[in-house]
Parts: sequence; C-alpha cells; structure tokens
Amino acid sequence: MATFLVLASLVATAITTRYFLSWYRLRHVPGPFLESLTSLIQLKRCLEGECHVYYNEIAEKYGPLVRIGPNEVMFSDPETLRRCSAVRSPYTRGEYYEAACVSPGKHHSFSIIDDAAHTALKKKVSPGYSGLDNGGFEPAVDDMVKALVDLIERKYISTDTEANPIEFAHRAQFFTLDTISDVAHSKPFGHLEKDEDVFQYIHYTSLTIPVFTSILVIPGLYKWIQRWPLNKLAPTSMDKYGIGMMMGFAEKLVDERMRPGAKQHRDIVQSFINHGLTRDEIIQETCIQILGGSDTTATAMRMTLLYLINTPPALRKLLAEIDEGIASGKISSPISNAEALALPYLQAVIREGLRVFPPAVGVVYKAVPKGGDTIHGYFLPEGTQVGQNLWGMQHSRKIFGADADSFRPERWLTADKDQLNNMIGTQELVFGYGKYLCLGKQMALMELNKIFVELLRRYEFSVVNPLKPMAIRNAALWVTDDFWLKITRRG
Repeated sequence: MATFLVLASLVATAITTRYFLSWYRLRHVPGPFLESLTSLIQLKRCLEGECHVYYNEIAEKYGPLVRIGPNEVMFSDPETLRRCSAVRSPYTRGEYYEAACVSPGKHHSFSIIDDAAHTALKKKVSPGYSGLDNGGFEPAVDDMVKALVDLIERKYISTDTEANPIEFAHRAQFFTLDTISDVAHSKPFGHLEKDEDVFQYIHYTSLTIPVFTSILVIPGLYKWIQRWPLNKLAPTSMDKYGIGMMMGFAEKLVDERMRPGAKQHRDIVQSFINHGLTRDEIIQETCIQILGGSDTTATAMRMTLLYLINTPPALRKLLAEIDEGIASGKISSPISNAEALALPYLQAVIREGLRVFPPAVGVVYKAVPKGGDTIHGYFLPEGTQVGQNLWGMQHSRKIFGADADSFRPERWLTADKDQLNNMIGTQELVFGYGKYLCLGKQMALMELNKIFVELLRRYEFSVVNPLKPMAIRNAALWVTDDFWLKITRRG
C-alpha cells in the first residue's frame, strides 16, 4: 500500500510539474487566466456557436497578441498572418490541421503539416483546382446557375395570390455542391434537379461539423478520436448517408477512372490522375474539396444576399448597375466572368460581403519554428500554437473605418489608393495567404460573380421572418438553416 501511495504521489507530482512548466513558458503573454490553464473555455464557446465573438472580445480586451490556451496564442493583425503564411516562412501548420483528416491517418492538401509534403502535393493538385487542365470552370458554373434559376421557376415564385417561400440556406449549398461536383468529375450530384439533400450530406454535416471543429481546440484530443474504439465512429465508405456515403461515391468514381482503358475526362479528378496522385490521395482530395469548397461559398452567397436585402441603398445601386449593363449590352445572359469583373459596384458588394461576414473564421493554428520567435514584442517558444482572429481583422476600424461593422460597399470605391490597397490586402486574407492560399479561390469568386447578377436581374427577394431571418451558429465554419425568402419576379 505504501509503495502504491509513493508511486501515485510521484505520478501526480510529474503531471503537476509538466502542467506548471507548460503554463509557465507563456506566462508573460496577456490573456484571461482561466484560458491559460485549460482549453475547456474555448470548447464551451465553440459549442455555443459563438467562437468568433469570443475570440474578438478577448483580442479587444487584451491587445494584439493574447493567450487563449495553455500552449495557444492569437493575433489580430494582417501583417502577422502574412508573415506566418509566407511561402518561405519557417512556420508550419499546427496540430489543428492534422486533425482535419476525413479518414483517420489519410491526408489531403488541407491536413498535411510537413511543409515539403504539402508543397509536393500542392504542385500536383494546383493545375486541377486552377482549371488549367480542364478548359476552365465557366461552362459548369453557367450550367448550375441555370439549374438554380430553373428550380426557382419551377417551385418558388410567389405572387400576390400565392406564396411559395424558399429555404435558401440549403438551396445555396445545393448550388455550390452541384457546381463543385460538375467541375470535379463532370457530373453534378443533382441537388438542384431533385431539390433535395442528396446523400443527406447537409443534414449530417450540420450535426457533426460543429462538434468536430469544436473538439479541435483541445490539443491532442483528435489523436484519441482517431484511435480504437473511437475511430469506429468516423465516417466510412460503407455509410448510407452523410460524409461516409460521399466517400463511397468518391471511391467508386476513382476506381472507375483509374482502371486500364478508362475514358479520359476534362475535370479535376482526371487532372489528379494525370499528375500522379495515388488512389487514396484522390479520394481524400475529392472529399475535402466538397466539404471545404461548397460550405464556404454557400455562406458567402447567403450572407451577402441577406446584407443586400437589409441595405436597400446598396441593393438599388447594384440593380442600377446590372440594369444599365444589360441595356448597354455589357452583360450577356448568363453574365460572363470577364463582364462581372468589369462591374465596379458588383465587385465592391462581393468584397464587402466576404469582409463583413468571412465564410470561415477558425483560428487555424500555425506552429512557432525552431528557436522560437517574437510577435508583438512577446517571445514565443518553439512549438507554441499561433492562431488568427480573422473576424477581428475584417472588422478592424483602423483598416476599414469607423463603420467597419457595417455593410457599406461604397468604401471600396471612395478610398484613396493607399487605404484601398491596405483594405484589399486584408480582405483577401479570407482566402488564406502564401503557401496556405485557398486552392478553390478562383472558382468561388466566379460563382459569386455570376450568381448575384443572374438572380437579381430576374427576381426581388424579401425575408419571410425579419425578426429572425435565419438560424446560424459558428464553430470555425458556419451552420445555417431556416433562411426563408419570398421571391417575386421583377417588374
């Protein structure tokens, strides 16, 4: 018994000492005391769907660098983000990324931590994501815009005598899911045609993603989740619904494409095959492009449209620009990407929508390199996890003005050259930067360039419930539901 007590005392002392040393190494960085001891406060706020508010409140109270966990700090300025993510930066991705595997132990371009492996994989997948190997994305995006318009015409036009409200949160993601699937493997999933959540993908991800991304704030927990028996809870290709069924679809697609004598296609999957990706790499990449690309672009669609509805002066200016462009022959049907880029107010609206409501606001930690580093005057030891307060950057009054919390597209048209360059450089960080720049950026912008013009040239939108236009919560990615709109034809 005495031996047991001695051993227990030694173990308790070792754990306490290790915990104290972990706390002590970052004791000089300001921040809430409880957060310096445990990540459970972060977990609670993320599960409540308010992590962006929580992080920004801490940043405004404690300054440009704040401690938010036992080994985690967070910055709120664009300069530090660019420094950590620059192509030649010694910073690497932190543990947060490694936990983003769709299948335990199998990596894709978003989850790889090792810089050399990430660079090698990125070199192989970039031609597909850029459209260089498949003739571009524009025809597929045009087809899906038409499919969304057809769906509205079939089922969701309201009149003075008939109400046919549309739940637009899901239809926006129907559009982005069908677009990415058409671009990726030459055939849309069919959400818009069937007007349903194919695979029940949206339903299941809305339940699981907030929990999963919240758990990531606890360092090392993902390693336990990926081990037996908890790894049995992970999605598999045998599932009949959700991400697992999507994985099963990807496996069948890749096996068909990689068999000897298979027909060649001009799409992203074919580009991956041509550039030497393995079967597992293609499957994982196919899954993450659907998960990452569809949700964020759909959020940008939903929220920009809501801000336009709630800001009549901005909506009137955009409608005037669209109507003038149609009347003068500057806008085709459907609008081309080049034509959309030539519309200054449309571009201001898109930038402002992405700025005022960033589609993804996770802290996405980077790891301090060997030898440590100094940020905002505070030395950070090697291995410290450094996260970003993207919401705070996009709402910075110093960069965007006193009304930074307001949706005002005019700021992009009236700023002087230096201010405009600073604003653009900050706003574009919603797509990442440097070696971690979003691979789907150009396709997402093309979707936004087209969708607002094609919808607003035809329809007027109003919110069914102005007191609560939608149900939305955040845990790095936004989960949106019950965004009910009334659509009528423009006079």
